[in-house]
This record gives sequence, structure tokens and C-alpha cells, in this order.
Amino acid sequence: MESRRFRLGFAGFGNVGRALARLLLERRDELAHRCGLSFEVTLLASARRGAWIDPSGIDLEGALRDGWSAAPRLPEAIAAAPIDLLFEATPLDPHAGEPALSHLRAALGRGVSVVTANKGPVAFAARELFELARRTGAGFRFESAVADCMPVFNLFEAAVPVGRLLGFRGVLNSTSNHVLQAMARGERAEEAVREMQRRGFAEADPAHDLDGWDQAVKAVIVANVLMGRDLRPADVERTPLSAVDPGWVRAQERSGRTVRLLAEAAADGPARVHAAGLERGDFLASLRGFSLGLTLDTEPAGTINVSSVEAGVEQTAYGMLADLVAIRRGRLRVTTPLLDPA
Repeated sequence: MESRRFRLGFAGFGNVGRALARLLLERRDELAHRCGLSFEVTLLASARRGAWIDPSGIDLEGALRDGWSAAPRLPEAIAAAPIDLLFEATPLDPHAGEPALSHLRAALGRGVSVVTANKGPVAFAARELFELARRTGAGFRFESAVADCMPVFNLFEAAVPVGRLLGFRGVLNSTSNHVLQAMARGERAEEAVREMQRRGFAEADPAHDLDGWDQAVKAVIVANVLMGRDLRPADVERTPLSAVDPGWVRAQERSGRTVRLLAEAAADGPARVHAAGLERGDFLASLRGFSLGLTLDTEPAGTINVSSVEAGVEQTAYGMLADLVAIRRGRLRVTTPLLDPA
């Protein structure tokens, strides 16, 4: 296989970005031998440290160890840095998708491929971003935006090359899943949240997890990208965990049912996030601990289940690495009915 060299940029260098950097260094030889992919990092940027641009290549190990301090701001760096692909993993604003949405527009607009773990831009502007990427010939993939590295879009592309998605149900937030399991055992929800914060799964302010907003954003991504819908997160009907009666959860447990906070949508009709009592044999009821999962109802392939067992930041980074490989192999953009055939 003929090798291709990528000049890589990082927008955001927090836990996910650093995990991805370590993964790239650890797998450099394997990427070269198995995928014909070599790389150099020419842009590292974070809100705290500024943007470090070096066309000759940045010492990634040194940056991980020592950090850096640079003057340029990220928007200007994305507009000018010598990069072929941008990894975007800046903090999420779920109510507008900014500033990540502007980062993606700037990169795709100049023909730079984008791999993002950020939910916001895909939820608010998927159609626009796909059209922009197609117009400039850039890659645009986001496997890690929904459930760490759990294959959603890659799976659908491979398993349903002909046909369509009729609907889906999913457990797409590990914090709410863990809290409901604690409630079923008679434990306090507050302590379950604190445990998730200690483990790094929940933010200092876990409101987006507990009020269903995180799952609403993810439901919009799946519905829009795989079914061609035109939803916004505010369109999703949400039942926050605070509205779920712990007594009902325990009663469901005693009756042999399992409560999960589900995100679901069909090809038409409402999309919603709500607590549901599931029979123990239901695939989604089997998701214990911090695991995530999705049930896809397809035509003609039937029902497809997929799960990610207690994944963490390393798996999120791996999903981004897998997207890089997909782009290297010519799978530039996620297959979607949002666009008419080119």
C-alpha cells in the first residue's frame, strides 16, 4: 500500500486530545505498516495554552510532557496552519455547538478534513457541514460523538449498505445509567453522581447528563445523520432523572423489570428521552455499570444491537483514530441521507 503522510492538527488538548496523542505515538509503526499512514503534528491548540504551529513538525512527546505557551488564537490558527486533518475535541456547548462549529466550518471550508468527538456541531449543523465537506472534498467523520468508540456510523455503513434505518432506542449516557441502577438498589442518586464524578465520567456540573440533554443531543445526531431527519436538540421531549420516582424504579426492579433512560426516535414522529421499564431479556436492560448500547431497527437487515462495555477516554480517543484510518482509506464522509447523491 502506498503510504500517505498527514499533517495533523489538534483543536483541544484535554483528556481526549492527550489520550489520542499517546495513542498515535504508541501505534505509529502499526499505522504505517497496516494502513500506509504516516503523520506529523503541525498544530496543537488549547484555550489555555494558545496555538502552537510548526510546519516542520511538533515534538508530540515533549508537548505531552512539558506543555507549551503560544500567542495565536485557535480560530486564526485553523485558518492558516499547514494541516491536512483537524482533530476537534474542544469543550461542548450543547445549546449552540460553538465555538466548535466555527472551528469545523473554518477547517472544512479550506478543504481540511475533520474528525470530531464534539456532539454540538453535528447536532446543530450536520447538513451544512456535510455539504461544505463535499464541496471542498474534505473528510468529515465523528464516530466518537455518540458513544465513545462504539461503532454506530461505521456499523451502519457496513451492515446496511442497502436499506434504511426505521428507528432506534439507546442508552447513550453512562452517568444516568449508573444513577438509575443505584436508585434500583435503594441508594441515593446524589452519591451515585459523586461516584461518577470521582471516576471522571461526569462533569463537576452533571446537569446535562441528569436532565437528559446529553442523550437528546446524541439522539438528534443519530436521527438526522442516519434517517435524514431535521431535528434540533430542543425538539426532543425530555424527562429528567429528577422527575423519575425512586419508588417506581424500585418497584420495577422487584417486578423483574429494569429501568433505563432511553433516547429514541423513528423515521417520523417525536424523538424523546424518557425512563422506561424494560423486560430483563431486552438488550438495553443488560447494559450494566457504565456501559452504553443502541438498538437499530433496520429494513431489510432487521434489528441490530451494539454496545460499548464501560468505555472511557481512551476508547473515545480510539474512535477518533479509527476515523483517521477511515479517511486514509477513502471513506471520507459518513454515509447519510442528508445529502442527495453527488
